[in-house]
Amino acid sequence: MLSITLNPGFVCIIAALLALGTPRGLRAPLMAGAALLALWLMLDREFGAATAAAQMGLPVVLLSLDALNRIFGIAMLIALIAISICSGARRSRSEDVAILLMAGGAVSALFVGDLISFVAATALAGLAMAWLVFSSPVENAARSGVRLLIWQGVEGLLFLVGVAFQLSAGAESSIFARLDIATIGGASIFTALMIRVGAPFAHVWLKDASAHASPVGAGAVSVFSSMLGVYALARLFPAEPILAPIGLAMGVIGVAYAMAEDDLRRAAASGLTAQTGVCVALIGVGSPLAMAAAEGHAFALIFAFLAMQLVLGAVLGRTGHVKQSEIEGLVRVMPISSLLLIASGLAVAAAPGFALYATTVIALEATAQWELEWAWILMASVSPALLVALMLRPAMTAFRSALPAPIKEAPFPMLLGAALAVFFCLAVGLAPAWLYGLLPTELAFEPYAIDRMAPQLELLGAAGVIYVVLRALRLAPQPRAGGLLDVDAFYRGPAAGAGRWVGVVLLRLYGAWQALLGRVASQLARAAGRWSRNCDRPYRVRAAGVVQLAALAVLVAVAMFWRVS
Repeated sequence: MLSITLNPGFVCIIAALLALGTPRGLRAPLMAGAALLALWLMLDREFGAATAAAQMGLPVVLLSLDALNRIFGIAMLIALIAISICSGARRSRSEDVAILLMAGGAVSALFVGDLISFVAATALAGLAMAWLVFSSPVENAARSGVRLLIWQGVEGLLFLVGVAFQLSAGAESSIFARLDIATIGGASIFTALMIRVGAPFAHVWLKDASAHASPVGAGAVSVFSSMLGVYALARLFPAEPILAPIGLAMGVIGVAYAMAEDDLRRAAASGLTAQTGVCVALIGVGSPLAMAAAEGHAFALIFAFLAMQLVLGAVLGRTGHVKQSEIEGLVRVMPISSLLLIASGLAVAAAPGFALYATTVIALEATAQWELEWAWILMASVSPALLVALMLRPAMTAFRSALPAPIKEAPFPMLLGAALAVFFCLAVGLAPAWLYGLLPTELAFEPYAIDRMAPQLELLGAAGVIYVVLRALRLAPQPRAGGLLDVDAFYRGPAAGAGRWVGVVLLRLYGAWQALLGRVASQLARAAGRWSRNCDRPYRVRAAGVVQLAALAVLVAVAMFWRVS
């Protein structure tokens, strides 16, 4: 009997090739069908390496299934179904292919068992993400795609250096297992993963790509990018102490920019950075409960921020803008989208009843057990801050009274895809036992116990009341148009200007050098021409006698030397 051992991610890659020639009406079913087939291939197999081969003396494991990659695979493939539904609302063949390639690369990277295959699949996902940004109709998307390509190139170079050093230690070192950060290879791969998850100084690429992607593309970026880095960190660097402060720094930076950003898609990307930082910090803690919390938190993040980005994309696609300062009275124009915006805001803020709450309480429990008060405080502060930044701020602006306007609701596929993502947030949040059953660590946890739910409600309620009071007293900062300075302001401003100046100076120096060489060559050519003409007409030269005498002397000397020898 034929045994199918295909990596589930390969199905999406094959579907991407088929989508190149598929009519518009069939591309959305093709995307959803590829996700369902990949889910079937994944859930139909038992744990363990199913496909392994040797290439050039190196082990290549194309399929290795366990509880860790299964939970990430389930979330990504279900998210691809929601994205495929939304893709029916617009006509973009290149974007559909890019989404399928990005999903195929990310899912393939989850299920491979060697470093070479992982780096190849991750690079494919990164290139597809850049293609996705290039395909966007948003203004300045091409420049954002170029910047994203640079980040992906640096990440890929670090991956290659790390894999090369790992292979220098022997073929067995290419297996996708725990690495030592103290080695050159481990440090290079660790640095590449810091770029992937959006660690401090590398967090700018995520919000830049999300802000310039299409209404559907931003959701795909939030699903298939940084979560792959979280999986790799859990696999390669569990209990690495340096991850705890890095993750908490991500939380602080993400919350700060989510609170201050006027562009809501950039604010949502910063919120994703903050919540991803919680996962990274938990991996750094490394206890079984912390690892379970990190894996479950990543699962919930996929659906929460997919819902948020799809709702914001629906608003962008219909109104042409998605800045908080420009959405006043949105509820009159897009009432269903406004309600979904509130629901997704509650989801990303880990409100009770939503998926992130069921994993946030585990994260707080894990840090409390290790007496990490500073980590507990920072993790507990993320949810109320995102409640204000991504739910209360846009909701109070959207529901502010405005002139009556005709309803221009988002296309039905966009609403359906966003609603499906919100539904999964509610399904996991209201019945978290099935998510706990998927975790690699066996977990018996009661998230709705009063001593766990009450502190979360108090934090969210206090943050909401304080913000509303400040807003009523006009003490809260008002939304203003304009961007914020971040790390990318350096390399997009002074660094780019310095690069252009150096380039101009080098081009001018090169031009001057070429002109000097041309003049020297011309002078030499003229001198050689004069000498040649003088040799042809020796009697016209004033020193003809001297020249003839010297020539005869040379001939006599040569003849004598020849005769003697």
